[in-house]
Amino acid sequence: MYDDWKLGQFVRAGENFDISSHKHIFVYAIFGYVSTLSEDLRGWFISKYILADDVKHLFTHRKRNKDIISQADEITRQIDGRRLSLEMEVLEDGKHKAKAVLSDGSVLCEACSKSWRYARTKVSKMALNLLATPGRKALLSNPDYQARIQARLEEEKAQREAEIAERDAAKEALRAKKEEERAEIAKARDARRRATQAEAKKRRTESNARAAAKAAKEAQPMSARKRQHLLDKQK
Repeated sequence: MYDDWKLGQFVRAGENFDISSHKHIFVYAIFGYVSTLSEDLRGWFISKYILADDVKHLFTHRKRNKDIISQADEITRQIDGRRLSLEMEVLEDGKHKAKAVLSDGSVLCEACSKSWRYARTKVSKMALNLLATPGRKALLSNPDYQARIQARLEEEKAQREAEIAERDAAKEALRAKKEEERAEIAKARDARRRATQAEAKKRRTESNARAAAKAAKEAQPMSARKRQHLLDKQK
């Protein structure tokens, strides 16, 4: 490709660099640039310079739907010709139940959740996991294996619920502790307020008592001697 594209007239290298033994590096550089082009240009380049004429049909390929249940259905069809679909129902407790059902009516797996979307996604992943591993074909009709899977799922569910309950209990204990601390702070603040009010009341009472004593003293009748004394001082 280096020679076909006449890259020698475009490349640059140091004086001591042997270009003839490193032509692939410059071809890789071209590929790196091509990877930044639009999808149409990349396709044109690969079709023209990379792929042989008898494999260009690869460009007619279109990606299949990446929906998980569609992948599981395709695997089931390849295993024994059966098809796989999802069935949804609402239970009496309001939860959503999703079932992966084979075309012969047998249930591959099922899952329940308060969320419709979560139940559907969970059972889709379970079905794909069951079908994708080599050697799982025989397990589709093995009730013991299905029972173990269901028991494991129930155990995981119980563990998650226990973890959630433990986390909620810890949150409640922390909330109660903070509430108690806030109550203690409010109680201390209220005690200080009452003490301040009592001290202020005491000061007002003492001040009023002094004012009353002074007023009473000033209201007493003046004796003749004191009156004569004041008159003598004015002279």
